[in-house]
Amino acid sequence: MEEHLHKITDCETQVHYLGKNMQNEVIQILANAIKKKIVDAAHSAKCFSITLGCTTGVSRIEQRKMIIRFVDMEKSADEDNVEVLIKEHFLGFVPLKEMTGAFMTETMSLSVENLRGQGYDNGSNLKGKDNGVQRRMTEINPRAFFIPCSAHSLNLVVNDAARCCLEASSFFDPVQHVYVFFSGSTRRWEILSHHVNPLTVKPLSQTR
Repeated sequence: MEEHLHKITDCETQVHYLGKNMQNEVIQILANAIKKKIVDAAHSAKCFSITLGCTTGVSRIEQRKMIIRFVDMEKSADEDNVEVLIKEHFLGFVPLKEMTGAFMTETMSLSVENLRGQGYDNGSNLKGKDNGVQRRMTEINPRAFFIPCSAHSLNLVVNDAARCCLEASSFFDPVQHVYVFFSGSTRRWEILSHHVNPLTVKPLSQTR
């Protein structure tokens, strides 16, 4: 680094590798190397499970996120003992051109034959019993046991229960009106913040 800075200072070279394109390329190379190591470890473990979900980013592009989980057998320093570790890794986001279960199954980058567990939310393209990802995965590998996301299922139950409850609706609706009123003006928001600091109001989430 000292030699490199010396050449830059003495104008012996103009190549400093600080451009955004170079930095992004280095980051991508490192990311690919880490991802390959994770996938290789999963294949070495033979059996693994996955969790899939879809989300829309700020760019309004639908993306699929994948988490892989497997049991890793690592040898200790003396190589006599084997340490059993449960590994869970996030493999990144994949932009989706289609939201169908068929397309998401075809773009799977892992060996489905070794898949033993799959967990998704309650979207029909993921958990659908006819054309969802879980159905297509099970057709390829019947041992890929499917479990719906418990948190998402519970969330839907609580959401429906709250909608059926008059007391809950009569409470949350005014709270939402308060938020809409104050968030519609920076001056009103400043007044609210001054009187209720450090508290604030949040918008009513459709899924919470």
